[in-house]
Amino acid sequence: MLDFNNAIREVAKRFNAQIKEISPSVYALDIPFVTKGGSNRYQFVYAWVVKGRAKGRDCFYFNSKVGTYHSQINLKKIVREAGFANSATITIIDDKQTDGSPCETLIVQAAPLAEHVTSIDEMADIIWEVAELADVLEEKYFGGDKY
Repeated sequence: MLDFNNAIREVAKRFNAQIKEISPSVYALDIPFVTKGGSNRYQFVYAWVVKGRAKGRDCFYFNSKVGTYHSQINLKKIVREAGFANSATITIIDDKQTDGSPCETLIVQAAPLAEHVTSIDEMADIIWEVAELADVLEEKYFGGDKY
């Protein structure tokens, strides 16, 4: 199994991403994308280890916010987009707006068993997929880059 704290820093270097440890062993990576027009966009991916998440086995957990869920969101189209993912999935979580009011947020997440992620390449591929899918969904269904 990879040493998570070292591996996540290596992934950030590989992507030329900004990385910040926002609490002990919880990281925010700001993943850069170059658009078709040549400009830069960024997508935050949060990463940490969840002890015992999978029937007592540890998982590496990665997620990226897409947008605030509301009844006008076409979930059928979004679920179809999930079919393009290999490691990531889409879900809705209880969250808070910046003013502290409760909301539901659509996120992209991946939670592979930590023991099965055996290389920096694998971790990088999973993180990239989470960031890329979140970025695509954000652009297509939520009006552009917010997270």
